[in-house]
Amino acid sequence: MLAPLEGGGPKTEAVVQRLCAAISLGLMVDGQQLPSETDLAGQLGVSTMTLREALAVLRQQGIVQTKRGRGGGSFIRGAAEILESSSLVRLQEMSIQELRDLGDEHFAVTGAAAVFAARRGLRADIARLRSLADRLKDSSEPISARRADSRFHIEMAVCAQSTRLTRAQVALQAELSALLWLPRLKLDPTAEATVHRDLVDAIEREDDARARELAESQIESRIRRLVALRLELS
Repeated sequence: MLAPLEGGGPKTEAVVQRLCAAISLGLMVDGQQLPSETDLAGQLGVSTMTLREALAVLRQQGIVQTKRGRGGGSFIRGAAEILESSSLVRLQEMSIQELRDLGDEHFAVTGAAAVFAARRGLRADIARLRSLADRLKDSSEPISARRADSRFHIEMAVCAQSTRLTRAQVALQAELSALLWLPRLKLDPTAEATVHRDLVDAIEREDDARARELAESQIESRIRRLVALRLELS
């Protein structure tokens, strides 16, 4: 998530989105101090001026707090209500076609990851997937559920032993996870974890057809609910 940004054009919004995605995925947590401006700008491949502009936006949104003086720096304040509010705004700004295109990509990537995980998965990878399914089932609040769910999908791509699928899934989770776990969608961690456990069973049996069916069905159901919420908001 902190790899150099690609492409030309303005980078401030891209930095904001990248840092918000890292918080959403649990790679950065409440209270965590960000690297120094020089180091973080270097990691992201942007100027310190661009990074400062991005941090100013995040401060306005209440996601980052900057302290001056000794022991100062920028710290994460990714409170659930702040992320929920910003995710609802982002959803309203997306067109139905954009949502469906994003859903199509998620459907394709996740289905392919499930197939190759069933064909190539190692015992340790499968055990990690089962542990993440259990973590989702035991989640008591939306943030932990979202993070366990996102990590499951990323780890399934890792289990598929595909670098490209893993990168694609990380990008998708960064863009989608906060939207899919909006409280208004009412995803049930226990029900979603049951699908995950069935998916792990199929992967362990090397049943790639069943693994694909379960993965694609879950994604299709979630995207339908997200599109319905987008229509409701409009």
